[in-house]
Amino acid sequence: MQQPNVFKGLRILHTALMIGLAMFNIVALVLMQQGIGGKVDESFQRVFQIVCVLVSAVSLIGGFNIFKKRILEARNDLGPGEQRMELYRAACILWWALIEGPGLLAAIGFMLTHNYAFFALSLFHLLCLLVFTPRKANIIVLLNLNSEDVSRLEGKA
Repeated sequence: MQQPNVFKGLRILHTALMIGLAMFNIVALVLMQQGIGGKVDESFQRVFQIVCVLVSAVSLIGGFNIFKKRILEARNDLGPGEQRMELYRAACILWWALIEGPGLLAAIGFMLTHNYAFFALSLFHLLCLLVFTPRKANIIVLLNLNSEDVSRLEGKA
């Protein structure tokens, strides 16, 4: 039985997360355009904006630091390529969740307040996800994989 291509699987997972956030933003925009959703008072809006910005900043900064640390651990792992790739995959999933979570929160803020600042913040998180798209060549370099490891991870060996 042939093993699945791990690089392709990671790319599919990333694409699904991006599509999910994009669809949530589209739904929020359509609901707002239709006038569905409650408009809240100005004081709630201001507090929620601060909360969203703080959650975004902490998630992005903290998440990137955790991601870097875990990538170094994966690179320095003495196990086979599959084990290093699994550590990398776990690091990516956590990092992507820490990017997507505040994006969803901002989209919810947009639906509640009809304030486009929340929509812009959610789009910023979508762009951050796009920037951190997994690329096979980068993964090979980051994890210091040899050609045998790559072949096995692609399901060819």
